Amino acid sequence: MKKYDTLIFDLDGTLAVSKQEISKQMADLLSRASTMVNIVVITGGKFQQIKKQVIDQLTDEAHLGNIYILPTTGSAMRSYDSGNWTIVYELELTQQQKDRIIASLQNALQQASFDIDQSILCGEQIEDRHSQITLSALGQEQLPEIKKAWDPDYTKRKELVSLLSGLEDEFSVKFGGTTSIDITLAGIDKAYGINEFYDHVPFKIENGLFIGDEIKPGGNDFAATKTAIDTKDTSGPEETMDIINNVLEAYN
Repeated sequence: MKKYDTLIFDLDGTLAVSKQEISKQMADLLSRASTMVNIVVITGGKFQQIKKQVIDQLTDEAHLGNIYILPTTGSAMRSYDSGNWTIVYELELTQQQKDRIIASLQNALQQASFDIDQSILCGEQIEDRHSQITLSALGQEQLPEIKKAWDPDYTKRKELVSLLSGLEDEFSVKFGGTTSIDITLAGIDKAYGINEFYDHVPFKIENGLFIGDEIKPGGNDFAATKTAIDTKDTSGPEETMDIINNVLEAYN
C-alpha cells in the first residue's frame, strides 16, 4: 500500500459503533499509529463527543500533537498544543440562524407522515453544536441497534428534509449517522473540512487517505471523493483496523 502520512477517519461506523467509545484494540492501534502518521477525525458530532469516544480512550503512547479533530462536519478544527485542544478555526452560526433552523426542523417533525413516539427519545433530539444544528430523530443517546433499524434507506430523513422550509440558499443539509440530519452554513461538508484542514497544515493532500463507511453516492462520507485525497471504504471498525495495519506496514 502507498506510504500515507495522514489518515482521516469518519467516526461512527468507521472507528466505533454509533456514539460508543472506540474499542481497546482500536485505541491501542490509533495510539501506536499516531507515533508514525497524522490522525484526523472528521464527523458531524461536537468536539466533546469525539473527545469522549476517541481521545479519552487513547493510551499514553499516543502522540497527541499528531492528532487533529474536525467536529461538526469540518466546520471547526482543533489541534493539541501545550496541553490543550485549541480551536484552529470555527464557523459559528448566529443565534438568528440557529432559531430559524430549529423552528424549521420542529415544523418538519410536525408535518411528517410518520410519528416519533416521544416516550422512546433518549437524549436531546435537536442539538445546538454552535457551528451546526443536528436533529437526532430518536435522541442523541438512543441504543445503536434501535437507531440502525429506524431509517436504513434514508426514507424518513428524506421526507423530513423535503419539509424543511426557508433553508435552501443559506444552509447545507446533510444526513449524518443512522438517524441524524446535520445543518450547517452552505458549502460545509466533509470535502470542505478536508480541504480546510490541509489549508492549515504543512502536509500534502496527495499523501493522505480518507477512510469511511458511507463513501457511496448519497452517503455522508461521499463528499470526501470530491477532493484530491485517496479514499477507502470500510464495513466497520474491524476492517478499519485492517486498513490501518496495512498502512503502517509501509513504515516497518
